[in-house]
Amino acid sequence: MIKYRLILHLIFLSLSNFVQSQTLYEKVLVAEFEEKARKNARPIEYLQTDKDIYETGEQLWFKFLQLDGQFLSPYQGDSILYLRLVNQISREVFWEEKYGIYSGFTDGMVLLNENLNPGIYNLEAYSPSSVYHEMKDYHAFKEIEIRQFINPEIIIRHNLSDQDDYSDTLSLIVSDKQGNRLSDAKIQITWLNSKRKSIHETTFQSNLEGRLEIPLNRTGSQWIDLDVTLGNKHVFQRIELKDITNPKEITFHPESGKLIHNQESFVMLSAAGDNNENQSRQGVLLKDGEILQFINMGSEGLGKFKVKPEKGSSYRILWNDTPSDTMTVFDQIEDRGVTINLNTLADTLLMTIQTSWPGQKHFLRLQVRGIVHVFHELILEDNSQIKIPLTNIPSGIAEIAIFNDQAEPLGERLTWIENNGKLIVEAKLNQQEYGSREKVKVTFTVKDSKGTPLEGVQIGGTVSDKLYQNSRYNRSLYTFAHIITQMGTNPNLESILGLSEENDFRKINNILESSNIEKYIWLEQKFENYRTVEYPLGNKLTGQIKYRNSSKENDSNYGLLFRGDNEGNTAFIPLDREGNFEIYPEELDFGKDEYLYIKALPKGSSEIILTIKDPFDDLESVLKTANFNYPSIDYGSSEQKLDLPAFDRNMILLSEFVVRGKRIEQEREKFIGELAERAKLDFNDDFLCNGFGHVWSVLNCYYCADKNIKPVEGGEYIEVFDSDREKVFGNASKHYDLSLGNWRRVIYKYPKYTDEELMKLYNMTRTKGFFVGAGFQAKEYPDHESKNDPEADYRNTLGWYPYLFTDSNGKAEIELYTSDIRSIFAGNFEVLSADGKMGKVNFEFVVK
Repeated sequence: MIKYRLILHLIFLSLSNFVQSQTLYEKVLVAEFEEKARKNARPIEYLQTDKDIYETGEQLWFKFLQLDGQFLSPYQGDSILYLRLVNQISREVFWEEKYGIYSGFTDGMVLLNENLNPGIYNLEAYSPSSVYHEMKDYHAFKEIEIRQFINPEIIIRHNLSDQDDYSDTLSLIVSDKQGNRLSDAKIQITWLNSKRKSIHETTFQSNLEGRLEIPLNRTGSQWIDLDVTLGNKHVFQRIELKDITNPKEITFHPESGKLIHNQESFVMLSAAGDNNENQSRQGVLLKDGEILQFINMGSEGLGKFKVKPEKGSSYRILWNDTPSDTMTVFDQIEDRGVTINLNTLADTLLMTIQTSWPGQKHFLRLQVRGIVHVFHELILEDNSQIKIPLTNIPSGIAEIAIFNDQAEPLGERLTWIENNGKLIVEAKLNQQEYGSREKVKVTFTVKDSKGTPLEGVQIGGTVSDKLYQNSRYNRSLYTFAHIITQMGTNPNLESILGLSEENDFRKINNILESSNIEKYIWLEQKFENYRTVEYPLGNKLTGQIKYRNSSKENDSNYGLLFRGDNEGNTAFIPLDREGNFEIYPEELDFGKDEYLYIKALPKGSSEIILTIKDPFDDLESVLKTANFNYPSIDYGSSEQKLDLPAFDRNMILLSEFVVRGKRIEQEREKFIGELAERAKLDFNDDFLCNGFGHVWSVLNCYYCADKNIKPVEGGEYIEVFDSDREKVFGNASKHYDLSLGNWRRVIYKYPKYTDEELMKLYNMTRTKGFFVGAGFQAKEYPDHESKNDPEADYRNTLGWYPYLFTDSNGKAEIELYTSDIRSIFAGNFEVLSADGKMGKVNFEFVVK
C-alpha cells in the first residue's frame, strides 16, 4: 500500500512539472500536433442582433466579432466582413454589403425592405479567414424572423401543439384578430428537413369556415412552413414536427469510446426524443438473459451505469414501458485497449486508467483547442490513478488521449474544464417599473469567478420589447465559442452552458460522455486530412484593366480611383503587367457609403475591358458542401399575448433613423446621372440639317458636312427611313426632298443608357465601399416640453450598445428613455474580456 501511494505521488509531481521534464521525443510530438492544429485553426465568428423578430421596414442592428480559434482573444487577421440577408428556403439574397473589420470587431445596420415577404431569414457573415472551398460546417449566421406586423392581422391555429400526439393530419383554422373565420385564404405549405431544406411544397385554400385539413407526412420532415395570404395581408408561421420513426431511440456511449474486455467502464445512455419532453425511463440490463443491474434515465433523456463487459456474453436492455421489446447493447467488445475514467475534484482532475499493456510505456496528452497542456510518459499498471492540476489549463472542452510508445492512440475521451472562464455579470436597474418617456438607468458590474471586479471588459447588447425576442433562442457567445464551434449543435450542452450562473460540471460531463467524440474538431485524426485549401474571399478586392489591340509596352501602368460624390479627389492605382489591380480596405473605407469608381486611362483606339471581381459571386458554390449549424428553437406562434396600440408604421421610420437614400432606394446615383447628361452630347451622333445657312427640322441629313447642331429632347423633327435615305437625300442641290420616299415626324428623345453601358462608354467600373449608414439614434426626453411632444413614439428597440467598457471598479452604465409602448422590455447583454473570458446578463422591466 505504501509503494502504491508513492507511485501516485510521483505521477502527480511529474505531471505538475511536465514542461521541465519532457524528453526531446515528447517535445517533437507536441510540436507536430500543435503545428497541425494551428494550420487547422480558424477564427470563431459570432453575430449578435438587437432583436430576434422584426417587422418589414425596420432597421436591424448587428455586431460581429472574431476570436482566435485557440486563444479566444480578438482575431487580428481580417479587415473585410461580407454580410448578406438571405431567405432561408429560397436562398434569395435581399441585402449584400461589405463592412470594415477593426481588430476583430464591427457593427452596423441592415434595412429590412417593406416588400420583404414574412418568413425566416438568415443573416450571414463571411470573412476571408473562415470561408473556404469544401468547408464542412458554417456557424457565423443568425436566424431571424420577419413579420409584416408584430400583431398579425391573420391568426393561424393548428392541432400540432407542444404535446403533439403524432397526428397524421394537419388541421388549420384561419381567422382575423377578432376571431372571424377567413375563407379563400391562400395557404402555401412547405415541408422542411432538419437542415431547413425544402423537400415538398403545395398550396391550398381555406374553406368557407376558414378550415383546412391535409394529410401529414412526417417522414424526413422536421418543420412545416405555413405562408398565408389574403388580399394584402400576409402572415408566416413555422411549426416543428416530431419524428415518429424512432421517437424513443436510445444510443449508448462508453466513456472512452469503446468497451474493453474485463475493464470496468461507465456507459452513458441518451434518448433521441424531444428535449422538451419528459424522457425518463427505467429498465434492467440483462447479461446472458440474467438481470445484471437496474438502469434509470432522467427526464432529460440521459442515463449512466457502470459495467465490466466480458467478450462472448450477450447484453440486452429491457425497458419497463416496453416489456415485450429488448434492446441489444455492447455488440462490439474489444479484446484489448485503454479505458479512461475522469472525476473533477476542486482544481484537480482525477484520472483512473485501465490498460491491457501493464508495465509498458504510455504517453498521456491533454489538449484544449489544439494546445497541449499536459504531455508525459507514464508506466501504467492494470489500474492506475493520476492527478492533473488544472490551475493553468483554460476553460473549455479538453481531450485526454493515451498513446503507446509508437505514439499510436489507444484511448481518448472528452471532459469539461472550468477555470475562471465564465464571468459573473450583474445588471442593476434604478427601478423595475416605468412610465412612458421615462429615464431608465442600468449599472453593470463584471467580476471574475472569484469575485474580483474587472476593468476594460467589453459589454455589448440591446434593450428592446420582449415581443420581438424569442425566449427559446439560448445561444450566446459563451456557448458559441465553447460548444457550437467545437462540437456542433448540442441543445443539452447549450442549455446548461447558456445559464448565467456557474456551470454544473457533472451535467456537462455526462452530456459530453453521451456525445459523439468524432464531432470534436481538434481530434488529431482530423488534422491528417489537412491540405492547402482555397479561400475565395480576400482582404482586398481585385480587378483588371485590359487593352485590346495594344502591345503591353504601350499600356498604362495606372488607373484612376475616386468616390462617386467627389470625382475631383482622384488617386492612382498601380497595374501589373497583366493589367491587374487591387483595392485595399483603406480604399473601401475611403469610399464608405458611396461607390468607388475605377477609370482606365485611354490608349489610342484600343478597346478597354475593365472588370472587378465580385466576391459575393462565389459564396453559394462554397456553401453547397457546408452544414449550417442551426439552433434547436421554437419559432413561436402568430398569436401574441401582448397588444400594441395601433400606429402608423411610416411614423416609426420617420422618427427613427435617417439612412442614405441612393443605396437604399436604389435610385440612380448622382454621379451616374451626371454621366448620363454628358453622354447626351459625347455619344449622340444625331444632328439637324443646316443646308444653305438655315437649320431645318430634318434629322441626320445625308449631305450636311456640319453635324454640330444637335436636336433638343422633346422637339418635333422629321426622321427619314433608312431604306429610302438615298432617294430622299438624292439631290445635293436641295439636301433633301420630302416628296420622295418615306419619312415621319417624331418627338425626339435622347438615347437611354443603363449604368453599366454608361460606365463602359467612359471606361469605368465601380464597387461599393464599406457600408456604414447612420448610427443608432436613441430618443431622449430630458424636460417637460419634450415629454409632451404630440408626435407618437413607438420605438420597440430603446437602446443598442455594441461597445461598453467597464471602469476600474468593474462597472459600466447606460441611460435610455422608454417609448409610448406599454409592454415588458428586456435587456440582453454579452461580455468579453481581452483574454477570452465571457459572460452574459439579462434583465427585464415593465413600462405601464
